[in-house]
Amino acid sequence: MVICSLHVSLPSPPPHTHIRCLDHYIFCFSFFFVNESRVILHIFVSIVIQIMLDSVIRKTQEKIQKKLKRAGGGAKYFSSARRGEAAELKNDLNSTDFARQKSAVKRTIANITLGRDASSLFVDVVKLGQTHNLELKKLVYLYVLTMARLQPEKALLAVNTFLQDASHTSPIIRALAVRTMLCLRVPDVVEYTLEPLRRAMVDTDPYVRKTAAIGIGKIFHHEMEIFYNQSFANDLVKLLKDTYPIVSANAAAVLTEVNDYGPLVIEINPEWIKRLLIQLPDCSEWGQQYILEVLVLTRPKDEETAEDMVAQVMGRLNHTNHAVVMAAIKVITCFANRCAPSSMERFSSRINAALITLAKSDPETIFVVCKNIHALLVVFPNVLRRNLDSFYVRFTDPTYVKLEKLRLLLKLVTPKTAPGVVREFEEYSQEVELRFVEEVVRATAALALKIEAVSPDCANLLMQTVERRPELLPYVVTAAKDISRKYPLLLLLDPLIKDFGADNVVEEEAKVSLIWMLGEYCDYVEGGPVYLQRFIDSLMVQETTVQLAILSAVVKMFIRSPQEMQPTLNSVLETITHSSGDPDVRDRAFAYWRLLSKGISVANMKEIVHGHTAPINVDNTFSDAMTIADLKKSINTAAVVFGKPYQSFLPPYGLPDSKIDEDDDDDLFFDEDGQADEAANEATGAPAAGMDDLFAAPVPAPEDAPPAQQANSPENRFASMTSPSHAATAPKTGGTNIDDLFS
Repeated sequence: MVICSLHVSLPSPPPHTHIRCLDHYIFCFSFFFVNESRVILHIFVSIVIQIMLDSVIRKTQEKIQKKLKRAGGGAKYFSSARRGEAAELKNDLNSTDFARQKSAVKRTIANITLGRDASSLFVDVVKLGQTHNLELKKLVYLYVLTMARLQPEKALLAVNTFLQDASHTSPIIRALAVRTMLCLRVPDVVEYTLEPLRRAMVDTDPYVRKTAAIGIGKIFHHEMEIFYNQSFANDLVKLLKDTYPIVSANAAAVLTEVNDYGPLVIEINPEWIKRLLIQLPDCSEWGQQYILEVLVLTRPKDEETAEDMVAQVMGRLNHTNHAVVMAAIKVITCFANRCAPSSMERFSSRINAALITLAKSDPETIFVVCKNIHALLVVFPNVLRRNLDSFYVRFTDPTYVKLEKLRLLLKLVTPKTAPGVVREFEEYSQEVELRFVEEVVRATAALALKIEAVSPDCANLLMQTVERRPELLPYVVTAAKDISRKYPLLLLLDPLIKDFGADNVVEEEAKVSLIWMLGEYCDYVEGGPVYLQRFIDSLMVQETTVQLAILSAVVKMFIRSPQEMQPTLNSVLETITHSSGDPDVRDRAFAYWRLLSKGISVANMKEIVHGHTAPINVDNTFSDAMTIADLKKSINTAAVVFGKPYQSFLPPYGLPDSKIDEDDDDDLFFDEDGQADEAANEATGAPAAGMDDLFAAPVPAPEDAPPAQQANSPENRFASMTSPSHAATAPKTGGTNIDDLFS
């Protein structure tokens, strides 16, 4: 059938080419036959592979089911409570069947997890701790730990079991017993723990000594007084000199904690450091990090020693664990001031390469690395300056990484790389995410303040951004205010008001910025006084900060045009001093009132009101309380992420049961007898006894009052400014004297 169909489908050859036609038939037959054989072979192989895969999957599922059946499963232990279950558990715990005992302990732990009382089974469970089965012993220890947190007084009943296991022939059981005793956190058990802990320190097995090293740290954390009185610091030093890396690494971890939080610092011996550096490659990745943290605590005696230590640490920059890489960078940073300048350049290039590698990892690592780079720039100012493109924002970056990269770009930018950063910001301004674009607007203003050469480009970019996204007008207005403070010629107020209108600025911060620019540059804006008058008309319904901005802007305009602005300023001061309930706004109004009524010249008044515009710090990343030493110490810690010392966000050390009072400030105003003093009244806003309201409005003078009493009236308030020959007269009203309030 195949040959016939092939023959029929072939075209008939010409009569004069019979020999050619025969060759043609033979070729076509061979071609189709070979291809069909290949198809059949492919189908056969696919079927065989599918059968093999099905067999493998079936066998794997059977193995999983057998393991689950052997394990017994865990979900069935969390069933609803049954009547008589406690008696059933008690019988199973006292049975001789190992499977029933293990199942009963699991069900007991599950009941505790569900909040049911299982304290009546404590003695029955603890008796099973004498078993030689490691799995059942771990379950018993877990039960004891859980009950010790709920009922600490019962933990003493299990001490004998722990003491016996601490002398067991198996090192795993010895270490398990010591670890469990130290995790009980019961003060009455601590005294029974000391002797097993000391035996574990000199145990022949390194696994037990490793556990003992961590146990010393637990003693330090829970009972710091016992740690120092029982000379555990000396024992810790002995473990630090252990020949096994696993032991010395754990001792190094405890040593860093003791020196960071303890009242006494353990001096680092150079001989220990040499041994630790030799053991460094043989430690686990976390052990290497602990040893590197110990190196940070050392102080090399000379330049050669520091460079030798850094050279041995340099290989850790290529480690696969990011924490080890950052710990190595921290060591190099702390030793940088003790090395030669030529070595510093070499170290900087190696750190540069390591950071670029970390910048290509997962988003969480990128975020932490960017935070650490801010601190590294204090020691290595030129790091990553030539690799700015490694920290450009990518489309796949999450929002928190994008925002951190923006801040880092502002730190790393130079006059040479600034044009490229402006082009990047232009791309970022077209993103869909509104929050990110808002930060781009702020970053654009900060870039203009930092690099003067690109400030016109940044101003143009802001205008393009607001034209594309009108909802960003408040943020652009605030950014324009920052730029105009440093570059008055780049004032964007006029085009912003003409294109978008002042009424569209509704956010509080944006209104403050707009009013500030109107007060400073109103003469350069067409219809500026008209826009300001709109805010004056709604003065009392505005926010407090907006009212303060309006008051300052009106005074500034009054200084430039006293005759024209006197009625406006008079009305504003009158309204605020009589109608405002905010003490800050009234206080500033009274301050201006006093200045204007003292006969101060226009030049002096201008110097007081305008004064000097403070520069904006665009590179402020960390708290002012952090010194350079704190920045070095904060690398690879949470302090560098928060940007402030760890004391400001960590609770007191070594007090696990204490609760931090969130209302500590209220306690500052109470004496030891619990009575509040007068300072508390002032701080809480309560009226102090015998004190008049300093911010009350002055008592208006009667119409027939003498001229001396009418000097404080609105008509005469600004006589010294508008009529230099007329001197202001101090008010003599029966109310509070405004002049005396600020003397």
